[in-house]
Amino acid sequence: MSMMLSLIQAGWESVRTAASQGRRADALTQVTQLLSRPTLPPDLAAEAHRLAGELATEAERYPQARRHLRAAAALEPTSARTHYMLGLALERDPQGCDRRAAARFQQAAKLENENCLYRAAFGRAAIRSGRTKTGVRVLLEAVQNAPGEIAVLRVAVDGFLEAGQLKAAQRALTQARFMRPGDRELATMWERTRFETARREQRELGGTTRHRQDAEHAKDGGRVVLPFVRIHTQNDTRQDCDSILRLDMVSQPQPHFPRLRVQGRR
Repeated sequence: MSMMLSLIQAGWESVRTAASQGRRADALTQVTQLLSRPTLPPDLAAEAHRLAGELATEAERYPQARRHLRAAAALEPTSARTHYMLGLALERDPQGCDRRAAARFQQAAKLENENCLYRAAFGRAAIRSGRTKTGVRVLLEAVQNAPGEIAVLRVAVDGFLEAGQLKAAQRALTQARFMRPGDRELATMWERTRFETARREQRELGGTTRHRQDAEHAKDGGRVVLPFVRIHTQNDTRQDCDSILRLDMVSQPQPHFPRLRVQGRR
C-alpha cells in the first residue's frame, strides 16, 4: 500500500512539474491518467480534478473542464477556487451560460469574501445575465477594496463598459493610474475606455447631426428648392439675386440604348 501511494505521489509531482514548465498538454494527459487510478486519495483527487479543469479551460475544452471541476466541487464543496474556475469554464464557453457562471462566482465570493477578483467576476457575470444594478454595485465595491489590482480592474472595466457605466470605468482607471503610473496594461484599458466613450457619444449625436447636415432629397415626381444655387444671365447685372432660385426636378427613368458608331458613306 505504501508503495502504491509513493507511485501516486510521484505521478502527481510529475504532473505539477509539467504544468509549471508550461507543458500543459502533457500535464493534462498525465493528470487524466492519474485520475483513472481507483486508489487515489480523496484530497489528492480533488486537487487533481481542479488542476485538470484549469488545464482543460486554458485549452478551450470546456465540457471536459466542467466535468473535472464538478467532480472537484463534489469532493471539496467549500473550495472557492473550484467554484471560481467552474464559473470561468461556463463563462468562456460560447455554449455556456452566464447565469450559471454568475451563480458559481457568487458562491466563490461567499466562501472568500475578501477575494475581490471573485467578487468582480460575479459582478461582470451578473451584468451579462441581465442583473445590471447588482453587477455594477458589486463591481464598485470590488474596485474600491482593491484599487490597484490589475486582475480586478481588467474584469471590472469590462463589466462597466458592457453596462454602459463609462464614468465609473474612468474613475476606477484614474485612481489606478495614480497608484501605478506608467503601467502599460492600465494605459491600454484607459485608451479602450476613451475610445468606447467617443464611439457612444458619436452614435448618440450622429443621428441628429447627420439629419441636419444632409441635404433634402427630392421625391419621385417632385421637386426640391436649392436656395444656394443662383441663376445669372448674361444681361443680368443685379447684385442681389436672392429671389432667383433653381428648381430641381427628379428625372424620370428613360430607356437607354447604347450608341452605335455608324460609318458614313462617302
